[in-house]
Amino acid sequence: MFVSFNSHADIRGRVVRILDGDTIEVLQENNELTRIRLDGIDAPEKAQPFGQRSRQALTSMIAGKVVHISGNNRDRYNRLLGTVWYDSANINAIQVIHGMAWAYRYKGKPMVPAYADIEGKARKNRTGLWAEPAPVEPWRWRKLQKSEN
Repeated sequence: MFVSFNSHADIRGRVVRILDGDTIEVLQENNELTRIRLDGIDAPEKAQPFGQRSRQALTSMIAGKVVHISGNNRDRYNRLLGTVWYDSANINAIQVIHGMAWAYRYKGKPMVPAYADIEGKARKNRTGLWAEPAPVEPWRWRKLQKSEN
């Protein structure tokens, strides 16, 4: 007999900190602080062009708000990988729509294909970071920073 367990996180809490354009901290009602990495997107690093604007965009949408997070995986830094919902709006997708993040890709394939579609529209419309002549993907930028040090 095979039994499968799906450990699905389903949390609600107040956004108490915005670390960057794709990472937040949420304080749940039980006073548990949880760090959330917005799943399926990759925002510019803070020191990268558009990094601060991406963080500010996320701050303006959800800082101090009570949000719902759905997700069931953790990354190598033990952050919950989740989709952040506020008033039924998918905040992860909004960051991509506004040109404040890329659709996250693993081995060249988007983790959330719908995000890649909306990224394409943002690129075409030169929205947000796509107004720059040659934006550098955060994963490439991080690699370049490591090689320079």
